[in-house]
Amino acid sequence: MTGMNIKRIAVALMMSAWLGAVAQDAWQPPVVGTLRTYIEGYETALPVIELNSDDHIMVEFDCLTSHILDLEYSIIHCDRNGQPSDLQPSEYLSGFAVNALTDYESSSGTTVDYVNYRITLPNNDVQMLLSGRYAVRIFQAGQPGSVVAETSFLVYEPLAAIDCEIFKPQSSVGERHAQDVRLSVDYAGLPVNDVFSELNVSVLQNGCPYSSRTDLKPKQIVGNRLVYSYAGDLLMAGGNEFRRFDLRYLRQAPINYNTVDYIAPYFHITVPTNESRAFKPYFSETDQNGQYVVYAHSVNNATDHYRTADYVYVHPTLETEPVLDGDVFVCGAFCNWQLSQSNQMHYNFDLKRYEGNLMLKQGVYDYIYVCRTYYDGKVDLERFEGSHSATSNNYLILVFFRPSTADYEQLVGALSLDN
Repeated sequence: MTGMNIKRIAVALMMSAWLGAVAQDAWQPPVVGTLRTYIEGYETALPVIELNSDDHIMVEFDCLTSHILDLEYSIIHCDRNGQPSDLQPSEYLSGFAVNALTDYESSSGTTVDYVNYRITLPNNDVQMLLSGRYAVRIFQAGQPGSVVAETSFLVYEPLAAIDCEIFKPQSSVGERHAQDVRLSVDYAGLPVNDVFSELNVSVLQNGCPYSSRTDLKPKQIVGNRLVYSYAGDLLMAGGNEFRRFDLRYLRQAPINYNTVDYIAPYFHITVPTNESRAFKPYFSETDQNGQYVVYAHSVNNATDHYRTADYVYVHPTLETEPVLDGDVFVCGAFCNWQLSQSNQMHYNFDLKRYEGNLMLKQGVYDYIYVCRTYYDGKVDLERFEGSHSATSNNYLILVFFRPSTADYEQLVGALSLDN
């Protein structure tokens, strides 16, 4: 399975306390593909909803097998870093702590067999009572340790007012490549004793962890208003518009599109070769801010693409000189921004280019090429993409609040805006 864009979960070890020994469970977890979490009806939106609103979170994934599994899921309240809170399920949930996963269906008309599973939250079985970060853990029925997949989402309550604008920098240093974030937070509705220790503010750019700012501290306090940045205080690299894989067509591809081959049992798609954009001028292009949608062109007008789209191998190529100080990856929301063997590029010295091998579900995918350097492990987003102040980005501002005596961290403000 080398090169496949699929998360693997290690075989669970089950404790046999009454024997006083540890035994290995013979159950082998399935290969999971296209695990994603989004707002129902807004496939490219980050999974953030308001508490007690009409919005719902959709968790969706495939098990690459023809067998339907008996699965359950649990919801866990966490702090902003994903660590479980000091709460009992009854304190943050209404309903059942563990629920059966009942919405599933086998793929239809695909060369790769899979079973698609869906969870809509909240639902009739369970509702969230508190704001904050939540983890969703899916496992084999009756065996919480046999984890199949895990994801997370955010629930906020509008208790802090966020004011944010994105400008082109006025300084000559950053005017060509950066974006100036002006940010303030009004906390008048919160019982805050120490704004530096109890409030935590983050600015996320396109949901990418490598281009985001966390743990921001206020630069000035004006009454109940916390000023986190003035002009030029918070400059963020603008990056570039995302590149795009268009994998909708397999049998009726348009002219000058991808090269599609069928090598049983998989379709293989070779997309047009890319070049480095590091020193090229900015070119405006519509993208999905790093996200993706599942979609398959169908002659029978199928509408449920999550259950009719096929899995295909995608072969991206990047013409450039070999990188000597790091590894190159193709990256985006499709891999949850993780850098692993499945999305690593390998250099072909004969053709003088990097080549990749991804297994993706049909759809339209945003992506960029990044470099992770050897000496410090940092991820360089500009090595092959460049950075421009005119780039269109999505910014998500999050305000977490945890008093020193509280058992959990609230998400008291969330604002999403496009520059």
